[in-house]
Amino acid sequence: MANTTGKLYIRSKIGYRKSPKRIADLPENETFVLTWYEGRSKKAKAVGRFADAAQTALINKEAELKKLALGASSSTPELISKPESEKPAIVGREFAHSVKLYLSEVKRGKAKKTYLAYSVALEGFSKVCKAQTIEAMTRQDVLNYTDMLRDFRLMPRTIANRLAFLKTFFKHFGLPWPMLKTDRVKFTEKTVEAYSTEDLQRLFAAANREELELFQFLLGTGVREQEAMYATWRDVDFNDKKFKVSEKFDLDFTPKDKEEGSIPIPDLLVTLLHSRRTRYPDTRLIFPLPDGRPNGHMLRILQRLAFRSGLNCGGCYNRAGQCCKNKAICHHWGLHRFRKTFATMHHHEGDVPVRTIQRWLRHSSLDTTLRYLTGGDDRSVKTRQKVNNSFAGLGQSQVMTV
Repeated sequence: MANTTGKLYIRSKIGYRKSPKRIADLPENETFVLTWYEGRSKKAKAVGRFADAAQTALINKEAELKKLALGASSSTPELISKPESEKPAIVGREFAHSVKLYLSEVKRGKAKKTYLAYSVALEGFSKVCKAQTIEAMTRQDVLNYTDMLRDFRLMPRTIANRLAFLKTFFKHFGLPWPMLKTDRVKFTEKTVEAYSTEDLQRLFAAANREELELFQFLLGTGVREQEAMYATWRDVDFNDKKFKVSEKFDLDFTPKDKEEGSIPIPDLLVTLLHSRRTRYPDTRLIFPLPDGRPNGHMLRILQRLAFRSGLNCGGCYNRAGQCCKNKAICHHWGLHRFRKTFATMHHHEGDVPVRTIQRWLRHSSLDTTLRYLTGGDDRSVKTRQKVNNSFAGLGQSQVMTV
């Protein structure tokens, strides 16, 4: 029987090593390599540094190998074949075609990152689903998929996200979601806190000029990562001191939920952008790579700066078992926290109305904006006074005797 499995390895300057089951994005000097067999010949192909792309390549290759194996076996003549009239007819919409059709629609209407996430989820489900039609998909198929994801040692939140993508696939074709409430994958909902003023001051003090301008931009505009990646000088209004999030068809960029909008920016950021424009008069993007392409390494730049500044918490571990005490991988430092900090500072320091912050963040729901502001009051002077007043009845002498 033909070998229909592939394997992922990690290639670095010192050689190859087998990829762990729980894979994560690799540093710049390492690459995922996909290997498989065609007959007795071993093949290999580099599939990049990113975990999702590598896993998608593995799933696609294994599906291709299985298809080739089935094609080879079907070419063998059968001793007895049933007449066409006696073969059972397939009733319903063919599964593989429906997946392909759905993904093509997602690709047209969603961002590239979203399309990749849906592709990983549905290609993985295709590996375990035995149904020939989407109408024949069952709860057991979804349970088998969940078990496969757990075997890959994915985090509960990641498994829940994959199942959410699969549920959307079911709903798209008007099919009921077969899972029970007791089948729900439970995960801990992590809270995102705003950066403290002290942490930001230490971060900016250790930053070089490029880093300072980038992270002051993220803080002063509250934009998402991709919105910063595709920010152009045309989006900056130096006269009215505003930044506009806009669509760029030629760069294949569309804002989330197709929400464009203008954001007033502080004078400090306007000054920094003026200086940057003087240094880079010929660039279109504000923060491009040296070759002019959008910079997709902003998170890595931030985490390296935090590590260099001595701001890592020392308690974060990645899937490879590395600790942020010794590596630039601290989960405490993320780009989206600048967005929450933007909202918190405007609300608590600038006393900006929540509805205005909602418009600046381009949230369709006010509840989403309120979640961004949750917990911000805990550090305020008013809150500290209320907490202390609650325990004012305990005199110092009474506390000392405890």
